Amino acid sequence: MTILVDEPRWPWRGTTWCHLVSDESYDELHNFARSLGLRRVGFQGDHYDIDVIHHGLALQHGAQSCESRELVRRLRTAGLRQRPRQFEKWSLVEEFSTWSTSDWLAKNSSAGPLASMLFDWQREAGAACHGFQLRRTTADALVLAGYDAPPMLEESAEDGVFRRLELVPPFRWSVELITPAPRAVE
Repeated sequence: MTILVDEPRWPWRGTTWCHLVSDESYDELHNFARSLGLRRVGFQGDHYDIDVIHHGLALQHGAQSCESRELVRRLRTAGLRQRPRQFEKWSLVEEFSTWSTSDWLAKNSSAGPLASMLFDWQREAGAACHGFQLRRTTADALVLAGYDAPPMLEESAEDGVFRRLELVPPFRWSVELITPAPRAVE
């Protein structure tokens, strides 16, 4: 395993940020990022942007520290480097809250059984929930976060990527579902 992280030096939103990469494979990078509690929608084509706290966690979990230029060189050597223009960023489709999830689900019936289960639970429990839908050409993403933990959340890779995360307040949990975008039949 070769996970690399450069030094946090880019200021944004009150903290400093750096890059987390693998010079082996994207799968290795995603697995490592997941062990740190990072969301898959945070993947930036060939890296994850991580804050100073996650930088320390990455080092504790075995990531190697290196200079930014070395990190890019190793990505290129491994054939994993993507230029920013090669990678399509997520665009926000819709943001919703506890009070609009039923309407959102009615408009997006293809969201899948996990989204339906979470919305049903949230409605029955009267629990506060916040979420957003993201889209890019190749995939759709649904991200939900809430205060009260749902009774059951199991990991599965069948239809996408689901997971439960402990987050900093105010949210206690987050679930992410990424599915391939439906293709028009010609």
